[in-house]
Amino acid sequence: MKDQNRTPLFDAILAYGREGIAPLHIPAHKMGRGISPIFKAELGEAVFRMDLTEVIGLDDLHQPEGVIREAQELAAEAWGADRSFFLVNGTSAGIVAAIAATAKEGERIIVPRNAHKSVVYGLIVSGAIPVYIQPEISAEHGLVGGFQPAELERIYTEHPDAKGVFSVSPTYHGVGSDTASLVEITHRYGGIFIADEAHGNHVYFHEDLPMGALGHGADLSCQSTHKMSGSLGQSSILHVKGDRVDIGRLRSNLQLMQSTSPSYLLQASLDVARSHMAINGRTIFSDLLPRIMEAKEKLRRIPGLEVLGDELVGNHGIAYYEPTRLVFTAKSLGIEGYELFQRLRKDYGVELEFGDYFYGVAVLGPGTIQEDLDRLTAAVKDIVSKTPGKAPLIWKEELPAMPPQRMTPRQAYHSKTKSIPWEHAKGRISAELAVPYPPGIPVLCPGEEITSEVFDYLDGMKRSGRHLHGPEESNLSSIRVVTEE
Repeated sequence: MKDQNRTPLFDAILAYGREGIAPLHIPAHKMGRGISPIFKAELGEAVFRMDLTEVIGLDDLHQPEGVIREAQELAAEAWGADRSFFLVNGTSAGIVAAIAATAKEGERIIVPRNAHKSVVYGLIVSGAIPVYIQPEISAEHGLVGGFQPAELERIYTEHPDAKGVFSVSPTYHGVGSDTASLVEITHRYGGIFIADEAHGNHVYFHEDLPMGALGHGADLSCQSTHKMSGSLGQSSILHVKGDRVDIGRLRSNLQLMQSTSPSYLLQASLDVARSHMAINGRTIFSDLLPRIMEAKEKLRRIPGLEVLGDELVGNHGIAYYEPTRLVFTAKSLGIEGYELFQRLRKDYGVELEFGDYFYGVAVLGPGTIQEDLDRLTAAVKDIVSKTPGKAPLIWKEELPAMPPQRMTPRQAYHSKTKSIPWEHAKGRISAELAVPYPPGIPVLCPGEEITSEVFDYLDGMKRSGRHLHGPEESNLSSIRVVTEE
């Protein structure tokens, strides 16, 4: 067992700053001397002494042999991995590298339809052919459910040559899939299992949180450490377990995707966040979880308000609900999630993570204090009490069938494209995503034909003013398509 109190990279950075070295190297601010006074006045000088480069004693992220390697080894033990790689270009860089290490050009990889857009980037870089799996949808809740093992088994029987599976669990809304079964199926067919744990990197540090994907045997886990484990924004970790992944290829991909001037502030924050969670994570969540449950109960007592939780488990492929995610809706009162999101910020000084047609999403991590929870519950109660009753919000549209894939995302990306008026899009090949909320599943992905069914569905969304992610023009006045011109 390694001593998780140790922070080798952080300590080495501090030591370098105290040596009194003449810093004739980048960055040009020379450990803070050239920083704008107004910036320095806000942040102090210490942070700029830590903004360094690959000087002697501070190792090299792309070829770590010293303190960065030690810090990564400590991270691997803390999260139960065999190898861990620090990411300074966010989890997106890890996802792209993981996909490209799993499937080459022309090879298939199974991905859920509701995966993050960085998966599309991974398909573009790798040239892999996506085999999309549709997660179940709860029309009642307007919510994307889990990734069903039976559906994965069915797809593997049709595509036994698929090189791997990508899974998102927990989702942005806190929904978790049966990862253990998904991993077992993937490995039985000889595939590599990639877990997107951007929102689940904290679950490894308390027994009342769901088991993490690495505990279920996932081969790769892409984690946004900054989202839930206390490192600085844009800092993440890619974990590897087992011997199915080609480490040399993965490292080459990471060098391709990451800056050659990696931030030492971000790397140091990963080192200290890992130590903090490994040593104090259980205590933090033992204190936080009961307070989250109390806040959820206060919200549930507001007439007409619904808070997502364990009642979802067992339906629509949902194996667990991640308890630190606070997702609520006033749809029965006719209040949109967008409205809750905006009014909470404007009128009450409460900033949620996200708002969609149905839901407000609050992300509650180690820094959440009781005052924040109290302000949220009081503000929501006040909004509901002051809002006249309206007709309930309903989402019951059936999503159109997935359109035919006329080319891979990579082929669509490298083709000539142009933006055309939406009314002329039927029958064309899309060069971009189109994702209606709810339920948050792409109706259209790059390389797919805009069928009559898809066109009619999206046209209905457009005319009703519903929210769309993906297109350059969010109101769908135009769309980018592949062209031969």
